[in-house]
Amino acid sequence: MAKYVLEEILRVRNFRRDVAERNLNQAQRLLAEAKTNVSNAEKTLADFRIFMEKETDRLYKKIIMQKVKKGSVDELHYAIKALKSKLITHEQSLEAAKDNLAKAEKNLKQKRHELQEANKNVEKIKSHREDWMREMTKEEELTLDRELEEFARGGAAKS
Repeated sequence: MAKYVLEEILRVRNFRRDVAERNLNQAQRLLAEAKTNVSNAEKTLADFRIFMEKETDRLYKKIIMQKVKKGSVDELHYAIKALKSKLITHEQSLEAAKDNLAKAEKNLKQKRHELQEANKNVEKIKSHREDWMREMTKEEELTLDRELEEFARGGAAKS
């Protein structure tokens, strides 16, 4: 049987499908990592809020009902401002992690679509190859039948 004329295209499409599968696997790993990062950022933020509440209470109790200098009150305000600044930093980290998660989900969706397209393209060529092979088999059978008829006529004519 003759070599399939689109064999090279099939090979390329199989290669592209393999690449798409690897990209999908990588996107799934990145999504899992992004989910872990969001979870960690949420835990860190929750832990810091608890710490901040306790620390704020401790700082206020330290100066409440005592004679304090203005400098001590200023130090208290600076300490609370620093805690609030750290809280904002943790909140921003959580938002960044959520943004990365959204990007990872979008990327995964895109990679799934690319894999579906690659599979569809491979299937088209495979279907064509099957049709081509059936057609080639029919042609070979017809050729053999013709040769057999010619041989039978040639043998009958000699007798």
